Amino acid sequence: MSPTATLVDKVSGALASRFSRRGFFARSAVVGSAVAANPLTYALTPTDAYAAVCNCNNSSCQCGSLCCDGYTEFCCTLSGLNQCPPGSLLGGWWKVDGSGFCNGPRYYMDCNAPCNGCGCGASGVCSGSCSGTGCGCALGDCGNRKAGCTQFRYGQCNQQVQCIGPIICRVVTCIAPWEIDGTCTTTARYDAATAFHDRPCLHKVIGDLNSAEETRSYGLSAIRVKGWAIDFDTKSSIGVSVYLDGNFVTNATADQFRPDVAAAYPGQGPNHGYDVIIPASPGAHTVCVYGLNTGPNGNGNPSVGCRSVRVGSPFGNLDGFSTGPGEVTVRGWAIDPDTSGPISVHVYTDGNWAGQGVADQNRPDVGQVYPAAGPNHGYSITVPLSPGEHTVCTYAINVGSGTVNTPLGCTTVVGGNPFGNLDAAEPSAGAIRAAGWAVDPDQAAAPIQVRLLVDGEPVRTVTADVSRPDVGQVYPSAGANHGFDELIPASAGVHTLTAVGVNVGPGTDQPLASRTVEVRSGSPFGNLDGAHAGPGTIRVQGWVIDPDDTGPIDVRVEVDGVVRATASADVDRPDVAAVYPGYGPVHGYDVDVPADNGLRLVRVVADNVGPGGPVQLGLRQVLVGGNPFGNFEQGVVAFGYLFVKGWAIDPETAGPATLHVYVDGRFVAEGSADTSRPDVAAVYPGYGPNHGFELPVQVTPGRHDVCVYAVNQGPGGENVLLGCRTVQA
Repeated sequence: MSPTATLVDKVSGALASRFSRRGFFARSAVVGSAVAANPLTYALTPTDAYAAVCNCNNSSCQCGSLCCDGYTEFCCTLSGLNQCPPGSLLGGWWKVDGSGFCNGPRYYMDCNAPCNGCGCGASGVCSGSCSGTGCGCALGDCGNRKAGCTQFRYGQCNQQVQCIGPIICRVVTCIAPWEIDGTCTTTARYDAATAFHDRPCLHKVIGDLNSAEETRSYGLSAIRVKGWAIDFDTKSSIGVSVYLDGNFVTNATADQFRPDVAAAYPGQGPNHGYDVIIPASPGAHTVCVYGLNTGPNGNGNPSVGCRSVRVGSPFGNLDGFSTGPGEVTVRGWAIDPDTSGPISVHVYTDGNWAGQGVADQNRPDVGQVYPAAGPNHGYSITVPLSPGEHTVCTYAINVGSGTVNTPLGCTTVVGGNPFGNLDAAEPSAGAIRAAGWAVDPDQAAAPIQVRLLVDGEPVRTVTADVSRPDVGQVYPSAGANHGFDELIPASAGVHTLTAVGVNVGPGTDQPLASRTVEVRSGSPFGNLDGAHAGPGTIRVQGWVIDPDDTGPIDVRVEVDGVVRATASADVDRPDVAAVYPGYGPVHGYDVDVPADNGLRLVRVVADNVGPGGPVQLGLRQVLVGGNPFGNFEQGVVAFGYLFVKGWAIDPETAGPATLHVYVDGRFVAEGSADTSRPDVAAVYPGYGPNHGFELPVQVTPGRHDVCVYAVNQGPGGENVLLGCRTVQA
């Protein structure tokens, strides 16, 4: 035996007890590597084995950083989801008791990369260099643990797969692994050193308030509240608290059957819906629902939604007004929930009764929102108006069970002066978009001028003659041609924009409104919305705006540091335009870039126009290729056949995956996953929608065990068990 080998044996034996992680495998790997790399330094100086070999996964990070602690990062850091990346598979799991994060054991599951045709020998784990899985800090950040580095497998899951690659990332839940993935056994492994490994993305209470609608309970006014809530720390149903107008009303349990929630959050189960009826007095209310966190961590008891609801008493709105010589006409709509017929509306000027009318005019927009009431609930009421400034208010007169004559609104009216509004003051490239409308009652049908001021200084006078059908609908005697929409120059910074209606005839010029707006300059801003794997490709989507240019700019897409595509961000994005209307909608990008199989780092950079510089819009790590994946959702017996239903994708192709069906351990059928599943395409857009299956299989009467496998079609890879079910024929 050589002197170096003897030294290895002695040092390994003396120091093996210092390492507990994953037993013998961790000790022998770290100690052996240290002596092989630097035997004299390790043996003769007071250091530990880890420090002797610390190279931080080929990065420049310091050894005290998370990237160097020997463990793999959580999947939710890589992708935002506490799930294995598509194309990877669970290679095994371990548990920790008493971590404090769960009301019971906490489970950690390794998501291993595919081998993509690489051999693995007796170890069962192929190298990352062969499989295409790069080793490094997750997202390239020293503050994250490593990704794609550890060649290890506990082995309780997917035992039918002989070769798997390095661990990409970890999933951690309070739910047992065999309840999430049917290929996992219940044989436990332990690693107490991971008890307090954690990330905020692992602990969330989420949900939604789907609807809040007026109803009646035991003859009384009430509100029915429906939605769902889950806590990622448990698959059990959690509680929700319902508040009405800021006051606590009741607690309920979100335990109703919601298969849509189960489909969106695998492993959580379907029993997470709530349906609660709460008493409510007539009038306008705000209903809010809060999810109740079950553990010591997470995001507290967050709101899952709020809704506005009107109950009992009439409701409606004072939409606007128009003035004429010695009069004012108010317009709006009113509904009483106790009748589908028209109700009375009273008008008050300066607190004094001025007149009344009936809300019986056709308002299709109102009928669309309140179909049970129908459209005939608009009002247009003209009352006397003396010269000067007045407050005009309208009231809906209650019919039936309500007790309130509801105020519909008040407005300030000046007889003879222009009126209107500055609807929008929006930043653009070196400018401000000013949009609104103006009418002078002394020449209601003719357009008037509007003076625009920036920081109190007149900049431009425009004619308000742009078509505004909404204005014409509210003020039919004036017509529609009273709008303005102008781009006015402005330097970078915060400004106050004011619009003034220029008076015609008796009266004075009137400020319509003032708005504060920030004009931006400098580097681009935007987002990388998503990076989704496809067969040999990665689809990258997002948006970007350069504040110095309203037109589209270019983005560069890098894969593992190499530019794979340059594209113009010229895709229509109405959602972006809704937030940044001064720049328009044409600022989206949607790019397919080629990518080799393996765990790839995607980076999107926006090229700057004008002042500033290029900006990174986002990073994502995406697994390209790998083993088939999917779900065996149902086994339904009908018409003498067993119908096997679910979906499957082979990451090597956008075409249908091949399926094998086994009944009681015997191969009985082959088929294709080629039916439309838009829900699957929404989650995995790189592969298209045609990946569902519903295969008929003949079975004899009795109880049968049915298993479905997805057959790998690309180079290397493995056939993957999609699930097994027991069916009574």
